[in-house]
Amino acid sequence: MAADPIVYCLTRSRDMASALDARLSGAIAFFYNDAARLHQAVTLRQPHLVVVDTGAIRPEYGDAGLGPVFDFLRHRAPTARLGVRPTAGVEHLVAAEAGDGVEVLPAELEACIDAVATACGCS
Repeated sequence: MAADPIVYCLTRSRDMASALDARLSGAIAFFYNDAARLHQAVTLRQPHLVVVDTGAIRPEYGDAGLGPVFDFLRHRAPTARLGVRPTAGVEHLVAAEAGDGVEVLPAELEACIDAVATACGCS
């Protein structure tokens, strides 16, 4: 019997966290509102999937804050699937900053939740 997938989500959106928590009944989901906390969690336990909401990146860093977060994740969680929820209209910029191997999720909340559920096998 396979273990439930572990999902880490970096977000400051209560709506996103609540919707994911309700939808991911077949997974163990953890939510962080700060990249440093996400880094600590990844160091302690490897996730199957990591979702980064661009709304959780500090405003003073803008989209450029995504690069260091995903670079860390690529090195510390090399087997995890990585996804990013962009702000609507700037998907191409987010994809470029996040880099290779990061799935750009839909910006719209419900579509994003559906994509995450599918990615972790909880659909």
